[in-house]
Amino acid sequence: MPPINLHSFLLRSRANGPGERAVVWVQGCNRRCAGCFNPETQPFATKELVTVEELENRIAVIKGISGVTFSGGEPFEQASQLAELAKKIHGLGLTVVCFTGYTLEQLREANRKDWNAILQEVDLLIDGTFIESERCAEPYRGSANQKLHFLSGRIRPEEVAEAHQTAELTLSLDGSLTATGFPEMEKI
Repeated sequence: MPPINLHSFLLRSRANGPGERAVVWVQGCNRRCAGCFNPETQPFATKELVTVEELENRIAVIKGISGVTFSGGEPFEQASQLAELAKKIHGLGLTVVCFTGYTLEQLREANRKDWNAILQEVDLLIDGTFIESERCAEPYRGSANQKLHFLSGRIRPEEVAEAHQTAELTLSLDGSLTATGFPEMEKI
């Protein structure tokens, strides 16, 4: 199996799904949404190549998280690798959240083996192209067209019902700063 082209990895976040989660940002996205919060993840350039096992080991040592979130870039560009990682994450007793610019209908209609494999492992799918003119304040969504799909029952709607959009800044020991989540919208 080819390695995962990892853009970045965050040990802990509360802005990228319910509970405290590790976040895996993959590199490469052909969607090119105007106003993308992560435009640096779009080019199909090699960043950090890691095996599924290496990433599983990074995740396994993090204490107190409830799951892992896949974001990007476009996770479905590396669906086979992430499907395998998601199986291993479930084996650790954790949940999987996945952001995608595709709709669930598009993913299912494509009937691709790799896309079907990751859909079998995702607990909460947040789908849809980001549309800048439809920005919203709904939890875990950047625009009003995006939807939450509870695919497995491991994450329930009531777990996100009380959530609020939030943005996080994380300063690493090496001095790097990670901005993630959803910045507060200006009041209209």
